[in-house]
Amino acid sequence: MKSFLISVLLLSALSVKLSASLCPAWAEIEAPKLTSAVQKAVYEAQQAIEKKEFLEAEECLKKYIRKYPQKPHYLAEFTLGNVLAISRKENEALSHYKASSDLYPDYIPTWQNMGKIFFDLKQYEQAGDCLLRAYEIDKKKDPSALYNAAIAYIMSGKGKKAMPHLEHLSSGEMGPPKTEWLEALLKVCIDLQLKKKAFEVIHRLLDKNGNDPRWWKLLAQLYLQQNDYKKAATALTITSYVATTNREDTMLLGDLTNAIGIPLKAAEYYEKALSKSNRPADYEKLVSAYLAAHKPENAIDALNRALNKKPTSKLWFMMGQVLYEKEKFDNACNAFDKSARLNPKDGRPYLMIGYCALQMDNNGMAEKALSKAARFPKQRKMARKLLKKVAMLPEK
Repeated sequence: MKSFLISVLLLSALSVKLSASLCPAWAEIEAPKLTSAVQKAVYEAQQAIEKKEFLEAEECLKKYIRKYPQKPHYLAEFTLGNVLAISRKENEALSHYKASSDLYPDYIPTWQNMGKIFFDLKQYEQAGDCLLRAYEIDKKKDPSALYNAAIAYIMSGKGKKAMPHLEHLSSGEMGPPKTEWLEALLKVCIDLQLKKKAFEVIHRLLDKNGNDPRWWKLLAQLYLQQNDYKKAATALTITSYVATTNREDTMLLGDLTNAIGIPLKAAEYYEKALSKSNRPADYEKLVSAYLAAHKPENAIDALNRALNKKPTSKLWFMMGQVLYEKEKFDNACNAFDKSARLNPKDGRPYLMIGYCALQMDNNGMAEKALSKAARFPKQRKMARKLLKKVAMLPEK
């Protein structure tokens, strides 16, 4: 049975917006005082921004910075960073945000905006560091801010850095855990191969919403990774109860029920999947299930349907096998011959034609078929053995 990968969980987009706040946010460190020169420069820049005169706003702030190099102020640097960010000059904006954070490390909007810029530049780990810093210095301790930082770490491939924050969010200490928090935690558990923890989280998600087919499907996948086909089949069956399953999931249900020894039920799933496609490989599974369930007539019916739509060498070979078991050697021989014609590089049909011919006492046909089979390495030994047997038989 083919293994299949755990589906990638869809994570919410980062919800941080560029902050234009000019009011000092709460902080342990007292904000640097606003001089009249700073107030004037920032006010004039804000007026220009409102008129969408961004170059004028940029020049106004740069003029202040050039005029007072010995009196840098975080608010002038922060506002200039905003103007540059709006003008899509992200790297230059970052340098001024950095200057603002150096001048006043506890100004929350600076860290939020740096995080937003880093995120837009796809520098996700740096984004996470900035967003986490904004959360840590914020007295309100907004859970969404911590979640945004964790998402940035996940997108950077740093699941270990995201893990403690997601566990804190999911602990209940910050209120009832939201589904997206648990979803993110589940993704990290899967990425870090923390199987026990992943099972715990997915059951919490099922407790919150047992009608969401995603969690049942993921539960099935986790069980499948542990080769627990019975529990995987149960979880995937529940998935089919709460949502319409696609062809792939229906085929997987067939594979699982077949693996746990219920071939007739597997055949039901394969038949259902075939209503959505006509792939020869799917018919092969269906036929195998019917044969395992001791339903040769059903197998023949399925093979006839498949061969009418798209005959393949393997399907004709399977038909030959079924007919051989039913001792219909002439018909089996014909099926093996068609298999050989569709795939001349396979020696098995020639060997089986030889078997059929021996059963029908047709020594000439047997010798001819076995001679062809002897040309193939995998069939050579048995073909030569049977040829010796044919040579000792009386002529008919």
